[in-house]
Amino acid sequence: MRDAPKIAEQTLVAALEAHYAVCARALTFLALGADAFSAVYRVETAGAAYLLKLRAGSGFSAPSLRVPHLLHATGVPHILAPLPTLRRTLWVTVDDFALTLYPFVEGRTGVESGLSEGQWRTLGAVTQRVHAAQLPPDLLQAMPREAFIPSRRELMPALEAAVAAADFASPAQREMSAFWRTQQGVIRTLTQRADARGAHLRQASLPRVLCHADLHTWNVLVDTAQQLWLIDWDETMLAPKERDLMFVVGGIARGLVSASETECFLQGY
Repeated sequence: MRDAPKIAEQTLVAALEAHYAVCARALTFLALGADAFSAVYRVETAGAAYLLKLRAGSGFSAPSLRVPHLLHATGVPHILAPLPTLRRTLWVTVDDFALTLYPFVEGRTGVESGLSEGQWRTLGAVTQRVHAAQLPPDLLQAMPREAFIPSRRELMPALEAAVAAADFASPAQREMSAFWRTQQGVIRTLTQRADARGAHLRQASLPRVLCHADLHTWNVLVDTAQQLWLIDWDETMLAPKERDLMFVVGGIARGLVSASETECFLQGY
């Protein structure tokens, strides 16, 4: 979230003291990430720093906290897990936000710092441990499952109707709608192809494992000691292991993962 959420800082400070016994001396909003449902703050105390994450109620998922907590508790390394409240819960609800507290990791993302060959192997080994993890029955039942439907696929009919019917006032909107119309055939072909492949995959009996489901290097932190931390479990789900492996076999952007980096990851995996 690039703009601070509509909640008073005094409310957050009071919640930290009441639910975590953390006395915040300073609270700094960090304009990080592209998730419109999440916001993060750096919390300074007399002896430590923490990361406070707010997740809007409409986008909150309990497995996003329970999964990293379980992995950390069962000895999977390099997992940044939420800290429990005084009542041993992993979050607290305040003004329609789910508040979660983490240790603050001084470092940079894997995209910013780059990963060494050894760090790629470590990431591969950690991912294998995640895929092999066994979940308790109640968490297993609560887990989202891969549906093989592209993100925001449901918006396509409304977008097509808007582009076809609207007389846009903004030059940027007119340019975008004109481009959409020229590419309408390509867009429909891609959508139909994705629908068909998704339907085929839903009918297949593919083994499903615990996946991070957003395993790109924006979600890997490298701290000042060069240790890795796998963060942001908001998308975690049960899916074929390829749901994670696709991020390191080719990556999600050109140049994000090289062939040699993929090889190192797979060696660790």
